[in-house]
Amino acid sequence: MSVMNDEKNLSQLIKEAELNIAAGKQKEAEHQLFQAFGIVHQTRNPTLARKITELLEKIGLFLSPPQSIELSPLATEGFILDIGGGGEGIIGKLHGPQVVAIDTSERELSETRNEALKIVMDGSDLKFLPNSFDVCTAFFSFMYIPKSEHSKVFQEVNKVLKDNGQFLLWDVRIPSLKKQNRQFIVPLTVQLPNETVQTGYGVRWQTQDINHFKELAKEHKFKVVDEWTESETFHLKLVKKH
Repeated sequence: MSVMNDEKNLSQLIKEAELNIAAGKQKEAEHQLFQAFGIVHQTRNPTLARKITELLEKIGLFLSPPQSIELSPLATEGFILDIGGGGEGIIGKLHGPQVVAIDTSERELSETRNEALKIVMDGSDLKFLPNSFDVCTAFFSFMYIPKSEHSKVFQEVNKVLKDNGQFLLWDVRIPSLKKQNRQFIVPLTVQLPNETVQTGYGVRWQTQDINHFKELAKEHKFKVVDEWTESETFHLKLVKKH
């Protein structure tokens, strides 16, 4: 499809979304705007991209700039507990049957296409024996967990990790805004060794940043051994202290 056709289709989607917003048909407008956002990068048209963002914000949705992350397999031979491992199942794509993926949503797990063992379970109430795992991961999972439960998840992870076990988390900064939006959306590209995953995560608004998780690490006796921040995303590598 040519850039000209892309721009024509985008303009039509934007026009239809504007009409639906005016008519109070928010769900229809959301669908059209998400469609538009999925192809706007092909046009490299900043005016259209800005218009889509403005319309999303008009109906209470905040769209983060697109983010990208590159992942390599983790250096471990033991089992990996993946919290929030439904949906795209990124960690399961990397390590297959080595992963025990838990999620509170049976539907999210059933739709996941990888070889991980999938179990319906809440990260704030882990049913595994103490000292069971070498590694625990949370790939853009905490943004879906109520902030009031973050500390409990850290406590549970500490319980099921072996001494010197690693807790690896990747997530996104959700800022405070003067005008509170009802939902935060981050488009994400994940580059794996043999696959590129184009996805996006949307949640009800709750602020978070890397310092929030570093404070939780300190509270629950984890040592920060590596960290990075790139644009709006961040990563922490934590180790359970003796």
